[in-house]
Amino acid sequence: MALTKRTESSIVYLEAKYYCLWRPVKEKSNGCETVEVKNPRTGQTLTKHGYRYDTVSGRVLKLVKYDTNDRYPVRYFGFKLHLVDGTETYVLDMPYYSQILRRFLRVAKNIDWNEPLSITVFKGKKSSRGEAEETGIWFRQHGATVKPYYTREQPHGMPPAVFDDELQQWDFKEQHRWLVDRLKCETVNEIETAAQSIAPPVDPDAMEESVENIPMEDDVELPPHGEITDDDVPF
Repeated sequence: MALTKRTESSIVYLEAKYYCLWRPVKEKSNGCETVEVKNPRTGQTLTKHGYRYDTVSGRVLKLVKYDTNDRYPVRYFGFKLHLVDGTETYVLDMPYYSQILRRFLRVAKNIDWNEPLSITVFKGKKSSRGEAEETGIWFRQHGATVKPYYTREQPHGMPPAVFDDELQQWDFKEQHRWLVDRLKCETVNEIETAAQSIAPPVDPDAMEESVENIPMEDDVELPPHGEITDDDVPF
């Protein structure tokens, strides 16, 4: 009998923020960066430590929803995308109202879950109105861009945004809820089926992300239309 040395898998938690893939650490360590950010709720300045990366690549293993509900003063909810590359596991946080989830919702239907996926985060260009740069998010497979499946020109059943005359702005709430529902009902199952070739089947009872693995950040992105209520979350 031949024996091979066992290697332990390491898990790297990532967030799409500061125009990069950010790996947060609790304390300052060798080689990490320090950034000063403002808490959008209180205006308080916070010091964060972590590492910047441009791209994460791997086979998607699972997509897990999480919701802290009433367990913390601030409710955190969204999805975590698990990717594997060799012995490495990467867990990308996609909060419910985050830009990366909004982009992911539109391209997920065009992703081949049997093939590796690359996700790149970068600083976009300023708008013609001189507003701050947007966070650019680029999904690729086989060196080519994964194009959105749901678009304004080809909605594929996606409800249109509604213009609020009183606020004089577009309301994307119902559209966002509809796309999240497609993610829960279709994409999660498609990922699980494809992942069976690289990992044991996902336990349905383990679909809720462990609270201990959810970073409790103070600089989370606020929803585009003010504070949320339970009616805003289709979980």
